[in-house]
This record gives sequence, C-alpha cells and structure tokens, in this order.
Amino acid sequence: MVMRLILIACVVAPCSTIAVVQGAELGETRVYECMRMTTPPVIDGKLTDACWQEASKSSQFVRVIKGPAAIQQTEFQVAYDDAWLYLGVTCLEPNPKAIQATVRSRDVSSLMGDDAVEMFFRPDLNAPDYYQLSANSLGTRYDGKAFDASWNAEWQAVGSVGEDAWYLECAISFDSFGHFGVPGAVWGFNVNRDRAAGGDTEWSGWSDTMGGFHAPERFGQLIFGGEAGGVDRAMIIECARYAKESIRLERAVRDGLRLINESGLEALDPKDRGEVQPALDAAEKSLEQLRALLAQSTALDLEDWRRVTGGLREAADDIGEIAWVIKFAVLLADD
Repeated sequence: MVMRLILIACVVAPCSTIAVVQGAELGETRVYECMRMTTPPVIDGKLTDACWQEASKSSQFVRVIKGPAAIQQTEFQVAYDDAWLYLGVTCLEPNPKAIQATVRSRDVSSLMGDDAVEMFFRPDLNAPDYYQLSANSLGTRYDGKAFDASWNAEWQAVGSVGEDAWYLECAISFDSFGHFGVPGAVWGFNVNRDRAAGGDTEWSGWSDTMGGFHAPERFGQLIFGGEAGGVDRAMIIECARYAKESIRLERAVRDGLRLINESGLEALDPKDRGEVQPALDAAEKSLEQLRALLAQSTALDLEDWRRVTGGLREAADDIGEIAWVIKFAVLLADD
C-alpha cells in the first residue's frame, strides 16, 4: 500500500470503531498440561529421549518488553515423575554463531544478559512465593526465590547449540519447592527467553507479563496430568486459543469489508484502488481458509490453526486500514 495511504490511516485510525484484535486477549490465562512418565530423560541438552517425542510442545511466545518488533520463536515441553520435573526448551536461532554465552559462574545476574531461558514456578496459587530458574546455552545456572538469589534449587541444566536453534534440557527436584507434582495439581508457570544473538535484546514469554518477567499474577498455569497417551489435551487447549481468536478476527475482517463495500472503492483514485485490491483479495482468501479449516473432519492440527489465524490477523490489520482510508477519502469528497 502506498505510503501516503498509510499516513492517512495512521491519522484517523485512533477514532476507529473497527475491532482489529492483535494477539491474545488481555488477561487470558495460558495453560499447559504436562505428562507423567516412567523413564526419565538423559539430561544432555539434546532432547532426543522418548519422553520428548511424546510430550506436547507449546510455543507462540510474545514480546513482553519493548524491543524489536519481530521475535525468534521458542517452544518447550514439560514432563514429570515422582521426584523430578523435566523441561526441554528449543530456542529457534537463525544465527547460532552469534549466540552470547559468557557467564560461567552460578547465581550471577548478568547471566540474563546472555542468550538465556528463564523459568518461573509458583507451586501454590494461594501463596505469593514464586521461584526463578535460569540457564544459558552453556548450562550455567541462576536460581532464586523471587529476587532472592540466596535460594538454590536442586537441579540440572545442560545446553547445546544446533544449526538453527539452541536447546536447554533441565531436571528440577520437587524437593526444591516443597511441593510435588501429582495428577490434577495446578502451578503458576512461565517460560521466558532473553535473546542477545540478534544484537538488540529480545525479551519474550509464553504467558504475556506485559513488562518485566517477575509478574506472578500474569503467569500461565502448569497442570499435572496423567500418563502419556490418549487425547492430547495440551494441543486442544492451544488450538482453542487460536479458535477463540479467529472468531474475533473474522468479525473484524467482515466488518471492515462491509464498511468498504458501503463506502465504495470508487472513493479512491484508480491507482490507489489497484494498490489496495491485493489486500482485499487476501482478506477474502483468509475467510475461505477459515471456512475450509472449520469444515475439516480430521483431527485438530495446531499448525493449521496457527497459519489460518495468522492470515486473519494480517487481513484484519490491512482491511481496517483500508476502510478508514476510504472513509477519510469520502469525508474529503463531501467537503
């Protein structure tokens, strides 16, 4: 779309009544159900053990502190047994040679200046206590009770670097928290990432804390499930988040298209009509893709929901902008 159209839209958009939704609903709680397993993984940072082939993956990290608009995605998996909680984290990284890994001493806060993963646990949702465990790709650890670094957990962390990602594998003793994972238990939980490899640091998180990571009231929830197998409820939960968002985005796209049809593309000069037409076609295509996905009788596919919802989000942004450009053009013509 031409720059002048974008500038016009930016001027009038604050008055818009078109509900273009970006990202997850504020206050929405993310949920991950971890599985109980019988054979623990070997903590070597490779994530090749059988439990990681069975455990559900969760991703869709969001930028939680101001920084680069785009983020490199992160995904994690969680499993547990009678004594230990296990986490496997994959940090996608297109430039692994730029990964920063300088801190080698435990409980040094500058660890979070490296490329690092920060994990937060709140075992009792009715109590204020929460715990932070962090590690870089070298497996160097930092742990604390809230901001108190004198607290230490009993845990292991091993990292490894691949061609397009770096990995972290952890085993954390339940004794560290004084609480144990039993089926049905629910903990406050979050996974955050400090990415230094891109130059300007990216701070992202699984549950959006909308600022600093130490925000236990905005943690997601870790649900302790039963043995692996059967229905993948964690995947259903993730698909449901996208499905819920798609309802709002579909409404935004349809409202925008309706406003455009009512105002008429003829309000724009021929050159501008040609430039906005691809966005209109893409919006219609996004609605078609949603209809096709809803018509499927096959099992839920998380990647399909990600793709379709992403298309709707982009279409909602573009259509909302075009609608207000046209409305502004109509107002100018009336004058």
